Amino acid sequence: PSPPPPSPPPPPPCTWFFLDVVADNFPEEISWNISTEPRMKGDLLLQGDASGGEGCLPDGRYRLSVIDSAGDGLCCAGGNGYFALTVAREYNTWPYNMRPAANSPPILNGSDFGGSASINFTVPYLAPPPSPPPSP
Repeated sequence: PSPPPPSPPPPPPCTWFFLDVVADNFPEEISWNISTEPRMKGDLLLQGDASGGEGCLPDGRYRLSVIDSAGDGLCCAGGNGYFALTVAREYNTWPYNMRPAANSPPILNGSDFGGSASINFTVPYLAPPPSPPPSP
């Protein structure tokens, strides 16, 4: 008998992100996307609607854009919505550990932004160092 075929290589390590979206009174107006940064043609990686989303991104620089087609954001005249992006603090490999790390606060969030909000982030996410205590 011949030996079994080799196993496929494991996928590259990646870091999980979770985008929570709480829509205002008009969820049909909300969409989002994640692209590589700096943005080049054809680099839209993920997109979704007011239901939010999650996925696993390899190390790199990314841009999150949240769009409100009516131009009034997620807050305040049309209701009190928001978005929050949480990135796990440790590497995970698909399909294991599909959850944020314990005590992972959102790294990006917003609600009152007009037609769109865009912000760059890096994976793996490294929190800025804490501010030094005030000197006496």
